[in-house]
Amino acid sequence: MKLGVCVPYRDREMHLNEFVPKVGKYLKNQGIEFCMYFCHQTDDKLFNRGATKNIAAKHAFEDGCDYIVWHDIDMIPEDGADYSYPEKHPIHIATNIEQMEWGLKYHEYFGGAVLFSKEQVEATNGYSNNYWDWGMEDDDLFWRCHLEGLTDTTYLNKKAEKQTYARFNGKDSKITLPFERKYRGLTAGDHTISVLVRCFQQLDKNNIFLIGDKENNYVEYPIIRIPGYDYGMSFNNSRALSLTYWNNFNAHNYMWIKRYSNQWSWVTATFDKYNKMSHFYLNGSEVDSKAGFGSPSPHQWIGALKNYGLSDIYLGYTSTAMQGGLNQFFKGDIAKTYAWKRCLSAKEVSDLHNFIPSGDLTVDLDFNEPISNYEPDNIEIVTETFRVPNSIIPHRIPGRFRCLPHKDEGLVNGKWAKGDTTAANEKRYILEMQQGKINYKDDGIKQVEYEFINEEKLTPWAKMINIKL
Repeated sequence: MKLGVCVPYRDREMHLNEFVPKVGKYLKNQGIEFCMYFCHQTDDKLFNRGATKNIAAKHAFEDGCDYIVWHDIDMIPEDGADYSYPEKHPIHIATNIEQMEWGLKYHEYFGGAVLFSKEQVEATNGYSNNYWDWGMEDDDLFWRCHLEGLTDTTYLNKKAEKQTYARFNGKDSKITLPFERKYRGLTAGDHTISVLVRCFQQLDKNNIFLIGDKENNYVEYPIIRIPGYDYGMSFNNSRALSLTYWNNFNAHNYMWIKRYSNQWSWVTATFDKYNKMSHFYLNGSEVDSKAGFGSPSPHQWIGALKNYGLSDIYLGYTSTAMQGGLNQFFKGDIAKTYAWKRCLSAKEVSDLHNFIPSGDLTVDLDFNEPISNYEPDNIEIVTETFRVPNSIIPHRIPGRFRCLPHKDEGLVNGKWAKGDTTAANEKRYILEMQQGKINYKDDGIKQVEYEFINEEKLTPWAKMINIKL
């Protein structure tokens, strides 16, 4: 099997001089037959990484390569990166990155080095040719893999189960759990809250939050709430589940987990009063900030936790008016809600889909067999058979990569370093590609257009393909 190493190139001579010998030596040591293809965009247009990667791959396949790795020129493999043929699905190997403290840039990161067979390139149609300057072309490729069933799809529960749930319309639906004596002091000491929920965006109220959209509002929709200094869980328009709570000095604490809408999610938060630590879990797994999954967990608070006294507990609603009331109501489905007056262990949290501990169980609202008292308003009760999906991620083999020095062109101080061009790419990917408005079969390696200038032989196993777009 022959590998084509396909690299987009422009003005990176220092990187080129280091990449060719070091990556070449690494592949030779693995016993892999290979040739490198550097696609050099020579015109004065904005750089197009997707199109240049497609062109490099076309030349690799025309030269008889059986498979390719789309590779960044500033990534040098150090340990564990396996460049073998990807038989069943594309494989991401740049997983432990020096620049990110040997973690991932973010949970779905699909850049650096990704292996594709010729058949997998044909199925996904490669990269889009319509992301210019910096950003989102790797994400677009990842989403193509997802749409083709080539990502790592797993589920919390092995078998689909019948579940009754409450549906909230986002306008006037809510559930009230009237105060009971056993709720007193629930949030002030050791405790755990857990919800099985499916969330929906409310585009009629607020757009999906984009980093590059200067006029966008960031909003939270309440899943479970004790209002005032609002305590509880939310779904926000940056497509994340969040936990918000306060201490006795009214200092805010916040944690989040990235999550798409229309996905059943089992979300759990535990609070350890002695160590002043909160832990946040999705589907029984703790937030992993090093893997780009969300905020750091555990999170340590200062002082004592806020006590809410005789407050009712709300599902899908907060009485605290925010943003003109547009985000007072949640849109989605809630199937189970639990609260304990103790901090569940990580093992107990990981097994909640199989077993609900009874000790110190204070709120017990499973709509299959509801126990806790509740008052519904404008709620629809639905029964459905489903499984709870884990996060969508690429298929990965761990590989350690050193990053060659380069200017950060991504997110810098909360803003896109490239400004409007990256903002346009972000809008295209999130609001068009992910929403099914783009037919990727009509935009990819099969449609790439370019002017071939010439080909230079750099070494017996490396070529520079000079082109104009």
